[in-house]
Amino acid sequence: MKKIFIAVAAISVIIAVVMITAINNSKGSNAMSGYNFDEMDLVQLEAPKDGQMMAVIDTTEGVIKAVLYPEYAPNTVDNFVARANEGFYDNKSVYAIINECLFMTGSYNEEGTQGFTNDGNPIANENSVDLWTFKGALCSYSGQTGYGDSRFYIVDEFPVTEEEFAELRSRKNEDGEQIVPEELLTAYAEHKGIIHLAGTHTVFGQTIEGFEVIEKICDSEYDAQTMRPVNEIKINSITITEYKGEEEVQ
Repeated sequence: MKKIFIAVAAISVIIAVVMITAINNSKGSNAMSGYNFDEMDLVQLEAPKDGQMMAVIDTTEGVIKAVLYPEYAPNTVDNFVARANEGFYDNKSVYAIINECLFMTGSYNEEGTQGFTNDGNPIANENSVDLWTFKGALCSYSGQTGYGDSRFYIVDEFPVTEEEFAELRSRKNEDGEQIVPEELLTAYAEHKGIIHLAGTHTVFGQTIEGFEVIEKICDSEYDAQTMRPVNEIKINSITITEYKGEEEVQ
């Protein structure tokens, strides 16, 4: 039986983690301390494959197409697909725009404080060294640290200064090796995103078309206190389909 559960202070939690210390956090909700970077494969930067599961996110501002990663985040993708197929996301509001760098949707209520799952329980994060908060990433979210539900956010970008990159490069392990590999830092520099949120939420999809829609939504005027867009923005529908080779990839 499906149930609804309530998260507290959902928006303030995600704002709090948007800081450069998050990527170096070895405790609590950040999964990076357990990653084996020698096995890292940045799959989001690869071309999508024929037959790969894809979500077509139709919004009032345009269409976003994103491939999904059930092989990395099976529980999160299963919940997302189930909600999409039953029409849960139809006419859902974008309930928050955070620092012009991401937007949040998928809440059961208009306030953004309730999520929905198959069994009523929040879904434990399914973090992977292969998936990162690059621009266009779909990330699961709930107000409970380390868990997600029907709510998700789509990443635009948050600036990283040269000083911050230098700080990340300076972090060494006990063998004197750079903790965050140069390949990953270069990928963030080239493809943008929010490196500050790396390892904090499940990445379960990657935009391949509609980046301009993400930018348009994130650049929309929003209330500084509630984070809600001043002018209503909605998800018209989410359709689950398969990627075909003729799809445009940006």
